[in-house]
Amino acid sequence: MEDLLNISNLKTHFFTKKGVVPAVDGVSISIPKSSIIGIVGESGCGKSMTAMSIMQLIQKPGKIVGGKIQLDNENLLSYSKDQMRNIRGNKISMIFQEPMTALNPVYTVGRQVTEAITIHHREIKKEEARQKTIDIFRAVGIPEPEKRFHSYPHQLSGGLRQRVMIGMAMVCNPELMIADEPTTALDVTIEAQILMLMKNLQKERNTSILLITHNLGVVAEVCDYVYVMYAGKIMEQADTFELFKNTCHQYTDGLMKSIPKITDEKKRLYNIKGMVPNLTKLPKGCRFCPRCEKATPRCFEEEPLLYKVKGEKDDHYVRCFLHENSEVKENE
Repeated sequence: MEDLLNISNLKTHFFTKKGVVPAVDGVSISIPKSSIIGIVGESGCGKSMTAMSIMQLIQKPGKIVGGKIQLDNENLLSYSKDQMRNIRGNKISMIFQEPMTALNPVYTVGRQVTEAITIHHREIKKEEARQKTIDIFRAVGIPEPEKRFHSYPHQLSGGLRQRVMIGMAMVCNPELMIADEPTTALDVTIEAQILMLMKNLQKERNTSILLITHNLGVVAEVCDYVYVMYAGKIMEQADTFELFKNTCHQYTDGLMKSIPKITDEKKRLYNIKGMVPNLTKLPKGCRFCPRCEKATPRCFEEEPLLYKVKGEKDDHYVRCFLHENSEVKENE
């Protein structure tokens, strides 16, 4: 399948008084057309920074210091600020983590979505943009869209605000939509509705989605392919079914075991021992070795590459010496 977006050896570092923080450190991700790709990991592992790097919304003291971000074979890192403004919201849109803070509290939601249309399509008249906004509200399942057009963010529930954000992201028919924790702070019923909505919109509009989450249940529900991220690096990547069937990295295994199961109601919930390392003082070898149950002395001295996993699938890679072989992923 042809790739829409190709991220190659991306490095985004923050230059602080305490030292350099490699928030994204040599990440390579491919997003095929009309697919849903997941990035999963704990808080602080670099998932959101990867998304913000794609959008080139990194604030000082952060800076993209290396790599390529290619959209339709064009390197976005060579684009000017004006060129990137035309890309954002038009070719690539983003649903931010907190809809209450992402939406402007002093403007109606209708006005905010209408503005997103008119910025990228100046030829569209005000009334046409208004109707397009109402139509997208209806498409994302907002009841009484004509009435909700005049509502302020605080007058809507969390689920409705998230639908507004999805509508705003989809209204210009982007090629890629980045969803950063789109179901955070929503109850499970609304979460299921939002995920189903995104999946349906992706099929109807042929939009690719990059889904950022810490929830493997969400990944299993909607993603075609998954990247597991830890301390700024990809630790494992595989087809979703393959990842759940043949988990190879100890970190991925820990995330899997941390999922609550109805059958284990009397057992204590599993937790990965230790803490995420301070990014200014990373361990010498493998970044996960201080928390790994299978770490060897070599793990504390050398950093493993992404090795191809022998199995049914050709696109399963893991950053672990236990699977070391001659086949190493490109850009490593």
